[in-house]
Amino acid sequence: MYSIRHTLLFIFDRCTRCSYPVVEFITSLRRLFLYNTNKGNRMSNIKDHNEKITADKITSPENSNCNINTKSIISIDKYATDDDGQNKLIGNNRKTEDIIIDVEVEKYSVSSLLWKDLYPQVLASCISLSMVIQPGIHLAYSNNMLHHMPSINKDQLSWIASISVLCTPVGAFLVGLVMDRIGRKKACLLTCLPLLASWILVTISSSDNIYTFYAFRLLAGIGAGMTTVGIVYVSEISHSSYKQILLSLNSVFFSGGILLSTCLVDLDWKVINFSFVVFTVVNMLLIIIYLPESPIWILKFKSSEHVDKAKMAMKQIYPNDNQVFEAEWRRLKSATEDITGTDVRQPSFIESVLSSPAAYKPMVILALLLLLQQLTGAYQTISYALPILKSVMPATYPPASDIQSLAALGAVRFTSGLLACVLSLRVGRKPLLVFSCVAMALSSILVAVTHSNRDATAVPWPLCGVMLYVFSSSVGVLVFPWTMICELLSTPVRAVGGCLLVSYAYLIMFAVLKAFPYMMAVVSVPHVFLMFSVVSLSMAVYVYFVLPETLGKSFREIEDYFTRSNKPS
Repeated sequence: MYSIRHTLLFIFDRCTRCSYPVVEFITSLRRLFLYNTNKGNRMSNIKDHNEKITADKITSPENSNCNINTKSIISIDKYATDDDGQNKLIGNNRKTEDIIIDVEVEKYSVSSLLWKDLYPQVLASCISLSMVIQPGIHLAYSNNMLHHMPSINKDQLSWIASISVLCTPVGAFLVGLVMDRIGRKKACLLTCLPLLASWILVTISSSDNIYTFYAFRLLAGIGAGMTTVGIVYVSEISHSSYKQILLSLNSVFFSGGILLSTCLVDLDWKVINFSFVVFTVVNMLLIIIYLPESPIWILKFKSSEHVDKAKMAMKQIYPNDNQVFEAEWRRLKSATEDITGTDVRQPSFIESVLSSPAAYKPMVILALLLLLQQLTGAYQTISYALPILKSVMPATYPPASDIQSLAALGAVRFTSGLLACVLSLRVGRKPLLVFSCVAMALSSILVAVTHSNRDATAVPWPLCGVMLYVFSSSVGVLVFPWTMICELLSTPVRAVGGCLLVSYAYLIMFAVLKAFPYMMAVVSVPHVFLMFSVVSLSMAVYVYFVLPETLGKSFREIEDYFTRSNKPS
């Protein structure tokens, strides 16, 4: 029976004693063979010149100073590495593979990090992703404006709620143009500028100038789109074993922004806006003081004399253990040299889409998935939460109950976002999405059926239905269609295709948010939620029969899924 070391990785164990399992990363090495032969003839004489070397012999004191550069055959028990550099799981009953690789004898094998080695990148990830709090704030901020300025009419409210979403693709496009030129850290600082300008503008403006509010929302939308640099930064500085959970914090911080916006709604208008000015300034100071530049960006986009700067940045991420630092630095150097050393012409986006099923099939699948996501009403329920809650609140409840329910809705959204983050490590995307869609449909039906007699019973069933709807949408529908853009798209179309799909989704979001107040005026609340239930059930069927599972799959395996399905059996 093969021993497998480090089957469960725990983060934050030292500070919370409440750990989450994450993806296992480094496997045990059972056998290590070494052969000696002439340099030009090594591959042809493997069978005649292999000398068995155990891990203990390599790392023993007498061999600690040796410098062996040779070819080894490594037998891997449970994992292998695919062409994208990812670790993919191999079934326990699968025969182990002998993989021939070039290695300089590894003294360090890093399978998991201690807290002292992990916390610098966790802190850096949290600082960069704290910018994502602001898109969450702005998504729910139309409720704050409606509460403090009840004179806003339906047309003005629709523009206030939707104009920031219309400008979000503009911000994403702008930051995509500059982040490779100026670096990830400076791009994070640049992202904070339109966000800061938006809060300063709304703080000093008068409450009767609606066009100032339009400008505020426009700047906020551009800044929200630019926060995508935070995800890029985290993916580049995080350790492979912890990358998935650190990236999933994006949804948690977004939910935190919604919670923050809904909890502060009852404060003074100027106090709310000024607090967000202070928050943005503190975020910028943390970026300047603490955030290291991405070592990958320095090595890929700067000249060769900047290697020392990349090494210094890597040292900031792994400052405590020299063995961990050396192992990660050598891995990074090897990966970037492989990328920069290739001269093979890559196909363009158009060529890939026209010729490869691995390019056009996921694009089509994701386009329809994002359309269904926007039509389920998940985003409309957050942006127009206050009028929806007022329509389902029993008349016997005091007026303050609207604000309390709004804060409760933000807490439900944040809690379910945390739950989705944890479940995504062990539960597949398809089960969570199907559960989310079915639960949204059932809760929508609950709102529609009980809305007419909401004052007749002691239990406010329509209000409970709205809360369940927000909870169920946040554990799947609001999260995974976005993450699957990066998971399903193949490498030649990932950058351009991802940008196009995100922009496409935000344009649909703008349309549905702009139209929602008019639909609420024409169609009653029960009928609106009945439509939401029909779309949610349709999305559940679509996910179950069409969407492939991505949990535990490498990029190569996902690409093979689309190419194999195009071949005759």
